[in-house]
Amino acid sequence: MRTLMEIENPMVLGRIEYPYAPYEPAVSFEMHDDFGSFIACGDVYFEIGDALIHIDNISDYLAAGYKDDTTYDMSDSKVIEYVEKHYGFAHTKK
Repeated sequence: MRTLMEIENPMVLGRIEYPYAPYEPAVSFEMHDDFGSFIACGDVYFEIGDALIHIDNISDYLAAGYKDDTTYDMSDSKVIEYVEKHYGFAHTKK
């Protein structure tokens, strides 16, 4: 049975329908990049515009989107430094 509530607020038209009882929100802490790769705790990922890119996929992302293939032969620390200087921000998932 759904619970309905009439609204008297002039800014809201109609009614609010609440979900079936008992309602338990689904909370997910999983994070995936734009390539579908799982980003685990402690992993480095990059935020470039609206995109989230795992460090394992950053070279392919830059090569495909920006025609920049210089990061293929770099160490992870050099890749982080390079991407932050030229493209976006590096984050470590907590």
